[in-house]
Amino acid sequence: MKRHILFVASLISAAPVIAQGQDAPAPYRANRNTAGYDRSLECLTQAIYYEARNQPADGQRAVAQVVLNRIRHPSYPNTVCGVVFQGSERVTGCQFSFTCDGSMYREIEPYAWEQAQTIAGEALSGSVYRPVGLALNYHTTAIRPYWAPSLERQAVVGAHIFYRRPGSTAASFAQAPGEEFAEAGASVPRVQREQARRGGRRPRLQYANLEMPVMEIPVVERPVRFRTLGARQAMSTQRTSSRRSAPARAGARVAVEGGVRVARGS
Repeated sequence: MKRHILFVASLISAAPVIAQGQDAPAPYRANRNTAGYDRSLECLTQAIYYEARNQPADGQRAVAQVVLNRIRHPSYPNTVCGVVFQGSERVTGCQFSFTCDGSMYREIEPYAWEQAQTIAGEALSGSVYRPVGLALNYHTTAIRPYWAPSLERQAVVGAHIFYRRPGSTAASFAQAPGEEFAEAGASVPRVQREQARRGGRRPRLQYANLEMPVMEIPVVERPVRFRTLGARQAMSTQRTSSRRSAPARAGARVAVEGGVRVARGS
């Protein structure tokens, strides 16, 4: 009986804590007839994997829903990749920390990647994770960012707390989703998944071609003084020769002749 009670309690604690009376987001359906679908799937998979790969399936679905909510909100880009990599071209200001803190250059876990990709595909096909509602922001339960008090808590799913903007309704999400397209200097980092099945090697980052500003620091060249072997002896010899070749000082010379001091010269 005690074990049964503990099991039920664990299920209750794992269930998302949801605010009541909130609107549900509209289903998102990507255009599968365009080549941009692969880009959308790649970017959404990366967001799910790096933000919530250690979370249960519901925690990953919640992260995916926030990305799709941002696509429809006028404050964010209208594409999946645009939302995920927003601000990553700057040193600071990236919306998702994994896009600018070097996380994408580490080896990935094949099983976790495949699970994230499955959830991303479901989200792009119209699956809606209703507990997060119209949430646009979230953070882990281990921190409390400065912006949290200004937003309304929507749900707690796994290790993340999700927030919505005060007074936002479904009408606030009026931006039409756009098609993914490649821009010059904004290539999306991709992951080589084929190598996971060849030779037992894990997938790795294939390329990351995001333009980053490069600051050139001017270097002032200064002469370097050094001495070689025998330099001290050469310098002493030079000083002696210069003394010998120096002209005699002007003035009278005094000499002693026959016990008498005689001044000669002018």
